[in-house]
Amino acid sequence: VQGAYDAYRNSGWAKADPRQRMRVLRRWADLLEAHVDELAALEAVGSTRTIVEATAWDVPYSAECIRFYAEFADKVGGEVAATTPDKLGLTITEPYGVVAAVAPWNLPIVMAIWKVAPAVAAGNSVVLKPSEMTPFSIVRVAELAIQAGLPPGIFNVVQGDGRSVGDSLCRHPLVAKVTFTGSTRTGAAIMTACAETGPKPVTLELGGKSPAIVMPDADMALAVPGIARGIFANSGQVCVAGSRVYAHRSIYERLVEDLAASAGKLRLGHGLDEATDLGPLVNRKQ
Repeated sequence: VQGAYDAYRNSGWAKADPRQRMRVLRRWADLLEAHVDELAALEAVGSTRTIVEATAWDVPYSAECIRFYAEFADKVGGEVAATTPDKLGLTITEPYGVVAAVAPWNLPIVMAIWKVAPAVAAGNSVVLKPSEMTPFSIVRVAELAIQAGLPPGIFNVVQGDGRSVGDSLCRHPLVAKVTFTGSTRTGAAIMTACAETGPKPVTLELGGKSPAIVMPDADMALAVPGIARGIFANSGQVCVAGSRVYAHRSIYERLVEDLAASAGKLRLGHGLDEATDLGPLVNRKQ
């Protein structure tokens, strides 16, 4: 955190021409796409993502996410407040400084980029803690950021578990903002830590269990594959997984049969096997 703070104060990144920050982020996105095979392999080896998913979606999507926020670099400004003619009132946007980001294990690259890209585009420095269960791919992503021109110390990766490293990040006096994706229980603990040592702003993305609702007039040809994708994507390891289904009694039996048949076609296997539909779970606790 001290290194990130020093880089924020001294590297010139926060005060750089916003278009220059945009150009660096664009180069970073280009490098992700140029290394898609390498990054996808690292993601598949060290996480729950299959090589097909990581190649076709995770890495390209992450590159596009970086480009999206790069376009905001010179478009986040302030406002001129309404005052009397002899006064001038301004609201000016400024970077927070050091942003602590705690990312989950289910989509390691994507979730990290969601946090890092907007923060650095706005001129902040970031200390990212990936999940201790998926530590590999984001390190290579950070190396590519430096190669693209991001000043050393602006994007930092620190490894460790949540109870020690994560909690320490949230409580550090030089951390100005915290962003987290994960369980509701951990989110509550992070809010507590930030309130006790700040208070400092917190952005949380937590789990949800919204059900699929199937009415009697539903088109089963659309409903069944949609429900299957909702629960079997990434082997069910998604915070918005549709893990419940409410179906009208008149179509219940048919829906159960069709869903069972759909699930029976899925192929379980190794994450590096291109024929795999359902890859590994992240640990035995599941």
